[in-house]
Amino acid sequence: MRDVLLSQLDLVWGFATQFVLDDVDERQALWEPSGNVVTVHNTEDGWVADWPDEESRPLPDATIGWILWHVEMWWANAADSAEGRRARTPDEVRWSGSTDGVIAAHDRWVEILSSHDLEAPVRGLMPEPRPFSFVAAWVNFELTKNLAEINQLKIQYGNRNP
Repeated sequence: MRDVLLSQLDLVWGFATQFVLDDVDERQALWEPSGNVVTVHNTEDGWVADWPDEESRPLPDATIGWILWHVEMWWANAADSAEGRRARTPDEVRWSGSTDGVIAAHDRWVEILSSHDLEAPVRGLMPEPRPFSFVAAWVNFELTKNLAEINQLKIQYGNRNP
């Protein structure tokens, strides 16, 4: 199981480093694809993310910066929860301001995934405790989805801003 999870992560991470994360700059990260977006804002306290009203329709588009923040937030929470710490709320997590935070989250996660007990229950991350292997599979899926969203936004940005 560990080999499968690590292989999946390696495959997704190859896509991330070859096509998605390599050239994201601040202008691209903050580009708004519509007038209804969630994004990140540089404040005295660091990069703070909007949090959408999930009951309101239509849901807002996300900027690349917001998606990068979101990846940093849930990946840090997955790692913290696996290590027995409490998950942080969205307003407690600041965006790193670049792709560096996602890279650091990846490196931390590889260390955890390489040695953590796959059957150990992870509490506080999902509504019910789940085995670490379940959480690791979810991380792989969520990362894949978020990278595809970032890549699509990069294509849109490039088409509108040649």
